[in-house]
Amino acid sequence: MHYPWWYVPGLTAPMLIGIIAVIHVFVAHYAVGGGILIALENQFAIKTKDKAYRNYWYKHTRFFVLLTVAFGAITGVGIWWTIALASPLATEKLIRTFVFGWAIEWVFFIVEITAAFITYYFWTKLPEKTHIAIAWIYAIAAWISLVLITGITAFMLDSRGLFAHWAETQNFWHAFFNVQFLPQMIARTGGAVLLAAMYVFLHAAWVYRNDPNDPLFEKIIRRMARPILFGIITIILGVAWSCMMLSENALLIMERSVFLNTLVGLFFGISVLVTLLVVFGPIRNPKSINFGFAVSIFVLSLTALAVMEFAREAVRKPWIVDQVVLGNQIYADEVPHRQRAGFLQPSTLLPIPSDNFERGGMVFMYHCNNCHAPERGFSAVGPLLYGKSKERIVETIRHLDTPTLSMPPWSGTDEELDALADFLVTIRREVKKK
Repeated sequence: MHYPWWYVPGLTAPMLIGIIAVIHVFVAHYAVGGGILIALENQFAIKTKDKAYRNYWYKHTRFFVLLTVAFGAITGVGIWWTIALASPLATEKLIRTFVFGWAIEWVFFIVEITAAFITYYFWTKLPEKTHIAIAWIYAIAAWISLVLITGITAFMLDSRGLFAHWAETQNFWHAFFNVQFLPQMIARTGGAVLLAAMYVFLHAAWVYRNDPNDPLFEKIIRRMARPILFGIITIILGVAWSCMMLSENALLIMERSVFLNTLVGLFFGISVLVTLLVVFGPIRNPKSINFGFAVSIFVLSLTALAVMEFAREAVRKPWIVDQVVLGNQIYADEVPHRQRAGFLQPSTLLPIPSDNFERGGMVFMYHCNNCHAPERGFSAVGPLLYGKSKERIVETIRHLDTPTLSMPPWSGTDEELDALADFLVTIRREVKKK
């Protein structure tokens, strides 16, 4: 009982984190890739003295700043708010381990915000060379932010270090340069550029919706072909490399989880579809792009990114932070002690109930609620228990530490297990009645 639990009815707290995080990723990746495209295309327009083309990118930068700075900042704060409530122990551990990394990221975030505003508001006021430099300062700062965050999220997936294991050294750099860092950085960089090109399609198709035959619209679409190809290639390389570096436990979960296999198959299926649509659409025939097509390919791209994010989270189970914090909100090395002394530790905030059923409900909230809703909702245990006796439930929970399951090992005493089983049997009966 490091912290009180946070109960989100039906949806569960981790799913709420996932939804907010995915929405933020949609914008955060655009903040990185869009910054790179704005710097490149602004430089190209100045070099070729194409005022009309540069004027379009001025319009696009307004859209870019409004979406990434305002909405992106709000969803970023939303992530911190939800993870602090849903996974406080993991959040504490990440802050303690990566406080230096967060500090660097916040510095670059301030640079990003400042450079983004200067790029837009001084578009025609700064000398051209200076304006190009400011745009590139934003692009580089945004990409470095992506690199820093990727090192932390990759550590959550696999804490093994490239040079030494953080578990042995407790060194920041050994945690940051983990085995998943480079492949995920490559995949996310490609995804950022690809998604940014999709945002350009969407924005340009809307701007020129009444004049789709405008030569400038065709030029914008043609110019996005290279970023799209770069994004597709780097995503393939990064995802393939990341899969090759997965731990034995993650590979086993991927092999045996129907849900995870569905997500992986869906990701590759949508990715192939998007690639074909891009090749036979904007690359081969830019004039074929209209607002409806742009919306369709944009939504498909967001869907593929969302599926990949959920798959990455699913393959991490039973860990919140790999080999450090388990899904039941305790440290991995605490399990033996909890099995002897009890999962529910004394707390001034939440006294342990004496009633067996109520104690079982509290055990459920701490040990199971992080992944399962009780009666109805995401991965609800009620429907999962149909036809199972109390004895069968107890036997199943006792063997949660088998490597074929993605749930944390049972981390309490026999008395707590009996109380949990009583609670689950009651839940099963209530669901059956309904």
